[in-house]
Amino acid sequence: MIRQGTTSLIDTEVWMPTKLMEAWDLMEKLGGTASVIAGGTLMQTHWAKGFEAPSHLISLDQVNEVKGWGKELVNGQSYTRLGAGITLDFCRQNKEIFHPLLVEAVRNIAAPAVRNRATIGGNIANGFGDMIPALLAMDAELSVYDGKLVHLQPLYDYIKNNNQSLIISVHVPDDQTKRFFYKKLCHREAFTPSVVTVAGTFHLNEKREMTAVRLAVSGSTTQPQRLYDSEKLLEGSPLTNDQLQKVFLSIDEEFTPSTDSYSTATYKKSVAANWVVSEIARLAT
Repeated sequence: MIRQGTTSLIDTEVWMPTKLMEAWDLMEKLGGTASVIAGGTLMQTHWAKGFEAPSHLISLDQVNEVKGWGKELVNGQSYTRLGAGITLDFCRQNKEIFHPLLVEAVRNIAAPAVRNRATIGGNIANGFGDMIPALLAMDAELSVYDGKLVHLQPLYDYIKNNNQSLIISVHVPDDQTKRFFYKKLCHREAFTPSVVTVAGTFHLNEKREMTAVRLAVSGSTTQPQRLYDSEKLLEGSPLTNDQLQKVFLSIDEEFTPSTDSYSTATYKKSVAANWVVSEIARLAT
C-alpha cells in the first residue's frame, strides 16, 4: 500500500497488485470505496473539477497480464491483441503495427501529455471513450476477467451491459482491405466529452456495392452504439443518391443521443448523419 502525498489525494490509499486475482480480490474487499486505475487521466480531470477522490485506488501498473501486444490467428483470421495497459500514444507512434483506423482514432484523442499516460483499457472502461466507436466499427472483442475465468466478449456487449469485469486486452481483426473513416467534433473547452464521434468500415466490391458494413457513433454523455438498421440499408446495395438519403434518415432515427448543456440531441443527430453519409460517398467514389 502507498499513501499519496498530494493535497487532493492525501487520504487516498493506492494498492499495487501484481496479479489479476489479487486486483479482483481488492475490488471485492473494498467495494464502492475503491476505483481501478491504469493511466488515471480521466480521474485526474474529475479531481481537477472538484470531484471527490475515492478512498482507495487499485492500480494495474504492475499487472503483467494487461501489458504488451501480439498477433493471433483465430479460425483463419488474423487479430492484433493489445494489452489493456498499452498507452494511446504507443499506438500512435507504431502506426505500422496497428490498424490505420485505430491509429487515426488515437491521433484525435486529447493532448500528447494525456495520450502518454491514458490507456486503451481505461478509454473503454469508462464507457464513453472516443476509441470505442472505432473499435466497434472494427468488430473488436475484449478479453476480460470476471474473478474466476478469462473469456472473450464482444465489445458492444461489454458497453451495453455496463460490465464490471477487468479488461485484460483488446482483440482487433487485421482486415486492411476495408475502407474506413473516423470523425470527431469537440468542444472548445478542454477535457470535455466530444459532441459527436462517428466511425465506419466497409468493403466495396467490383459492382461498387458495400459489404461488411459497420457504423458506430457516440455523442457526449450518450454511450457509443452500433447503427444496425443503417448498416442493413447499405449492405449489398449500390450507392445511389436515393439510397444515401434513406441512410441519412435512418441514422437520424436510429441514433439516440441525449441533450446536454452543450448541444441538443437534434444537433448531434444531424452531425452524425451528415458525416456518415458524406464519408461513405467520398470513400465509395
